[in-house]
Amino acid sequence: MPRGGAGTGSGQPSECVRILAARRRMGGVRKLRGRPGHGRSAAIESGGRRSGNGWTLSNYDDALERFHRVDLEYADGLANHGPMGAEALESLGHQALIPAFVDLYSPRLLMLEVGRPLGDAEAHASLGDVSRRGDWVATYEARLAGGDWRAVVASEVPPLLPGLFAGAGHGLLRVGHAVRGLEREDSVLRRHELARGLAHWAARYQTLPGLPGRGRFASPVELRTALADWPLVGEAELRKGLLLHAVARLEGFRAFAKVVEEVPLPTADSLDVYLGEICRAAAGLYLAQPQARIAYLHALTIPSALRFLVPHLSAQDACRGAVHALQAFGALHSIYGESQATPELDEEVVRVSQDWDEIRYHAARSIQEHSIKMTEACWREDRNAPDPVFRRAAADAALKIDGRGQPSVC
Repeated sequence: MPRGGAGTGSGQPSECVRILAARRRMGGVRKLRGRPGHGRSAAIESGGRRSGNGWTLSNYDDALERFHRVDLEYADGLANHGPMGAEALESLGHQALIPAFVDLYSPRLLMLEVGRPLGDAEAHASLGDVSRRGDWVATYEARLAGGDWRAVVASEVPPLLPGLFAGAGHGLLRVGHAVRGLEREDSVLRRHELARGLAHWAARYQTLPGLPGRGRFASPVELRTALADWPLVGEAELRKGLLLHAVARLEGFRAFAKVVEEVPLPTADSLDVYLGEICRAAAGLYLAQPQARIAYLHALTIPSALRFLVPHLSAQDACRGAVHALQAFGALHSIYGESQATPELDEEVVRVSQDWDEIRYHAARSIQEHSIKMTEACWREDRNAPDPVFRRAAADAALKIDGRGQPSVC
């Protein structure tokens, strides 16, 4: 593994050594110089926040400092999940494990080339050009340097919505987690995180076949029917490679574009239910299609993350975002869905699924980015509209997802 990323040390230890080192730190957080119980060390032990006599740094902010030194991606298209995983750990109530997560995740990441802000015409021409991601970071950092960050979200997100699948949805996902972090505390560091989310979205901007939202939303039953009857490609060959490459192969699958164009458009009043139905369907498919856990995990986290942006968008833009989120869900299902898939029955998953505290504990201790993010999204959806399918899917993710030794797809 190349040197110079967010990790420490002159060489890269083996995966096993890094996992063991990270797990040894699970009982607490990073200790800094100073007397025990005083100063920055004590603040980090307790979560850390700004104070009147100086400043402290939360484990989440500490993670952002490290992740902002490195690239938005690695290994030719895999998204940097680090900041999202750290924010989700804090939201799960296990922020003390963020340092261990960062230590395990960061060595794979290389430095980001410093860019320059893009002019309006140049920005338009650079949309979807991943080689300009450093320039996109500089562009959005400049736009977020002053004023209300919410106004930037309101103006910059709507043009990006048609390309919502950017980086397998990770542009939107990183923006969503960044927005939630900013809602807790506005700071330059957290604005820079929002800039990186927007930059990834713009640099990997990717549209999908069909123009969604021509239909009209009538009821949850109507939407459930549309999702249940979704067309599947059924060709394993098309699933090879990264998620963002696999769904691009839908260009030749006319049935997908046709059903997308018939997708019902939500109203402002039905938006919450609409997003909830997509997430509920994704959780059910995640359990029914265990051969494609990672794909269906994103089919849930994408529409769920859109909820973070809804308060900062117009009703029209929020509804437009919802149909593009459903389009992303459908793209993943069309490519990865199997008509003869067999669910896995696991007694431990069933047992753990009875208690959210235990689910969250297992997800946090996994220090696996997808386990953490899926569990946090399911927990959020279950609090919004309780359904046992969210507990079961979260327990499965907490116990079953382990990317080590498996090829990454996003």
